[in-house]
Amino acid sequence: MNIRKLALETLLKIDYDGAYSNLEIKRNLQRFSIKDDDRRLYLNIVYGCLQNQIYLDYLIKQQSSRPVNKLHKEVSEILRIAIYQLYFLDKIPNYAIVNESVNLAAEIQPQAKGFINGVLRNIMRKIESDGKGFKFENWDNEKEALSIRYSLPLWIVHKYYEVYGVEKAEAIIPLLNEKPPFTVRCNTLKTSQKQLIQDLQEAGVEAIPGNLSPNAVHLTNLGIFENNIENSHLYRDGHFLIQDQAAMLTVERLNPKPGNRILDMCAAPGGKTTYLSQMMDNDGQIIGRDVYASRLKLIEQSMQRLGCTNIRLEDQDGCDFSLADEASFDKILLDAPCTGLGVVRRKPEIKYHSTKEGRKALVKIQATLLENAVRYLKPGGELLYSTCTINKDENENQISKLLVKFPKLQIIPDDNGNDYTYTSPLMDGCDSFFMCLLRK
Repeated sequence: MNIRKLALETLLKIDYDGAYSNLEIKRNLQRFSIKDDDRRLYLNIVYGCLQNQIYLDYLIKQQSSRPVNKLHKEVSEILRIAIYQLYFLDKIPNYAIVNESVNLAAEIQPQAKGFINGVLRNIMRKIESDGKGFKFENWDNEKEALSIRYSLPLWIVHKYYEVYGVEKAEAIIPLLNEKPPFTVRCNTLKTSQKQLIQDLQEAGVEAIPGNLSPNAVHLTNLGIFENNIENSHLYRDGHFLIQDQAAMLTVERLNPKPGNRILDMCAAPGGKTTYLSQMMDNDGQIIGRDVYASRLKLIEQSMQRLGCTNIRLEDQDGCDFSLADEASFDKILLDAPCTGLGVVRRKPEIKYHSTKEGRKALVKIQATLLENAVRYLKPGGELLYSTCTINKDENENQISKLLVKFPKLQIIPDDNGNDYTYTSPLMDGCDSFFMCLLRK
């Protein structure tokens, strides 16, 4: 198995065919039998190239006689793969990286062999003379420097500054290229956080409590389950679910109670839906809806594994109002479709694929979902609106517009007195989420 060739094919699918990194990687790992060391290298190269694409292209531009956007797609990807290894990996000798890349070019784009060899040897000379460090002091514009070094399009850098302020934004942005913690949610329908940690440790998995949610557990070393924690009997028996703490906090902020009638408007893949059930101790009713029937099957599988019995799933587009459900829910969770700028550590291609037209379309969908959600609430009922993005047009601005249309709605401040809550990787490594709780 030629791991670099597989990485090349994967990156081409993601960068040029619009494939999702997590799904494409999972598909390849299932298709091929790959040794552990090669598996780690494959994941490292693919995610590393995606996370650092702008920086890698900047390095290519410095040493190439041709603009990066004029290179054949296979050539640019081969260069990115090689330069990522030269700058970020230490175990492979530089000459071996160059030779492997030239050999790959000979197979895929033979006419580009000499060009690739020349660029990479120039890069090696640059590393020998200047080292691998990025010289921030050479840049007058701090935001542009951060954009290039951490491969975050400049418009997204501005969004982080706008939401978090200068100091926090400059602390968060470097973290967006780091691996997020592996966090799971303890299923209290079957066990306790303390017992789960003990059981995981007995199974050879290093585990510690999370700092934000009482049910969060960080798996710091997966041991024999490094390749697939789903093979653990604790997972199969429904003792935990893989979930980031920010997602847990959205459900905890809504604070579902036993006996409530709750609507989860955009339920798939079901992590938050099943947490609602868990917090309600299976007492009451949850209606989980999603526009894609195929994704509801994922929720059904989780329900069975976790022992959630008070969820009814419905195939329905949240943008289509159901008159029969008007003013019938105690609480509503609307975790809306969004640009996903808060989860770029997990899906780095999001950074490059977002368009103005796509963002406008999402804003329109979110507004419709919010208006329908308010109409579904009983008087005195509560609505939790959340996204995994840091774009104010999808967050605060949506709430402001909603309050104009429904002036009797009230924002319920969080424990810090804030109307709007943002999480970030500075908070125990969690994703960047937005949430706002409203009462009718």
